[in-house]
Amino acid sequence: RPLFSLDALRLRGAHNRENAVAAAAVASACGVTPGAIASAVESFAGVPHRLERVATLDGADYYNDSIATTPERTLAGIRSFQEPLVLLLGGRDKHLPLEELAQEAARRCRAVILFGEAAPKLAEALRDTGARVERVETLPEAVAAARAAAHAGDVVLLSPACTSFDAYENFERRGEHFCSLVRQFVKEEQPSLP
Repeated sequence: RPLFSLDALRLRGAHNRENAVAAAAVASACGVTPGAIASAVESFAGVPHRLERVATLDGADYYNDSIATTPERTLAGIRSFQEPLVLLLGGRDKHLPLEELAQEAARRCRAVILFGEAAPKLAEALRDTGARVERVETLPEAVAAARAAAHAGDVVLLSPACTSFDAYENFERRGEHFCSLVRQFVKEEQPSLP
């Protein structure tokens, strides 16, 4: 029996659809009614740092996926969007394979902005892919570079594929800093009231 419509799900990505279906199946097996399941699915907007929509700036949507600390998680983030992407990668390397991520980024991203300790290794992985790559040192520089590279209709995605430990105590602090940087740009763009 139907539990909810996939069209009602507010989260992006095949992985989130799969998670919602699995959670609905477990809830149904535990006796939760289809109406309650549908209501929960329709009202759930996600959690911070997991493909969290932050703001629209100059026509581009900014998303915080700071929890993506592995290449596999970043691939899931990239594959959650159809729009052209400006991808922010970086942090501290986890010594995981980067080939699939590099190929997907080259196919899907308008630009890839690299920052932090892992930037040289990420640049090497992307070197022969044809991807447009820019290297900076810090997350604030990465957000500024992403803003300069993005066009209206694009998605700017912080999905770093690395830990935050080169500059932040955890992925939450990195994600919060990203959100504050984006919101500061938005605030600066708003016209002053007379």
